[in-house]
Amino acid sequence: NDGRTGMAAIVLKKGHEFDSVDTYKIVTSYLPSYARPRFLRIQNSFAVTETYKQIKIKLVEEGFDPSVIRDLLYFLDNNKKNYSPLGEDIYNSIRHGIIRL
Repeated sequence: NDGRTGMAAIVLKKGHEFDSVDTYKIVTSYLPSYARPRFLRIQNSFAVTETYKQIKIKLVEEGFDPSVIRDLLYFLDNNKKNYSPLGEDIYNSIRHGIIRL
């Protein structure tokens, strides 16, 4: 069920790159396990309304399916202690319960 596991959408500052190991360390150090985003979505910008509220419905509808999402996707990989890239093979393993979050 996509709705039970959290995802964070992130826009990086210009000139910065995503560091999966540092992000993992920060998330696991400061957030309790139930509050840690299991998925990260790296976006170029946030879609907002005319009153600058983030439009979330599209994000919710897309879930974490890499065949639908063009943004970079990562999942919380406790075995490797980082956020690992989420491709079709990992996606299918998660959907079929082979990889448990």
